Amino acid sequence: MKKEITLMTAVVLFAAMLQPNVQAANSYLGLQKGLIYGAYVDYKDSDTVTVTCGYGECNGHYWEIVEQPLDHDMTSLTTAEDFHYIYIDDANSVYSDPIIVDSTTEPAWSNSKLGWYHGNDRCIGVVWSPEGSATITEYVITPDLKWLYKNSGEHIKTVLSGGNPDGTEKFLECSAYSPVNSKAILVIASNNETGDSVFVMVRAADAHASKMYASTYGYTAAVQAWLDLPRGGSRNLYWYGYDDDNNNFTVNINGFQIER
Repeated sequence: MKKEITLMTAVVLFAAMLQPNVQAANSYLGLQKGLIYGAYVDYKDSDTVTVTCGYGECNGHYWEIVEQPLDHDMTSLTTAEDFHYIYIDDANSVYSDPIIVDSTTEPAWSNSKLGWYHGNDRCIGVVWSPEGSATITEYVITPDLKWLYKNSGEHIKTVLSGGNPDGTEKFLECSAYSPVNSKAILVIASNNETGDSVFVMVRAADAHASKMYASTYGYTAAVQAWLDLPRGGSRNLYWYGYDDDNNNFTVNINGFQIER
């Protein structure tokens, strides 16, 4: 009899191993905090984003988007320029199916949740809306979460135009033109001076070594680069040029890379 019970227990345990773990599927015990894969917030049209297939963790819950991407119609668009953050709605999601919401409210980094959150809602993406129309700027998103304009010649913001360098580093306020969860920004800077040396330098305000520069003689000096940003930093910049390079310095922000 003892052997029969032992054998039956072994069979039950083996069968349980072959079946989906129902307890894990409901509560996801041991789910890795901060887990996220795929689920990129991609452009669909002027007021709709598409969240690609992927999965992740939100406030201790597992969510997934499988078989086909999930469209979301934006609700927070206005005619003011702003970043709009895309969230997993923790309270209203029926996990593992996520509900997507958007808001201009910025997330904050959570050490306890290991992600960017607004309350219990996890941020999974950001889009930019320009001034004057309640629309999303058309963009492309890369697998390493770099947001880039789809069309050439466009900028999130020209943060300096006609700048007059004086041979010292000059502060440039631009925190409003990159998302709060940016880990890098794409900057394009230029200056010109006829018949003389030209120098262009821009750096992150909170990371002196995160800089870009170019120099030339008698022509336009221009440079484009990704500047790394520390988590929770100001996202402001400093710029520098020679004292005799007058009123031609330009700085544009053209893209950003986020952390989720």
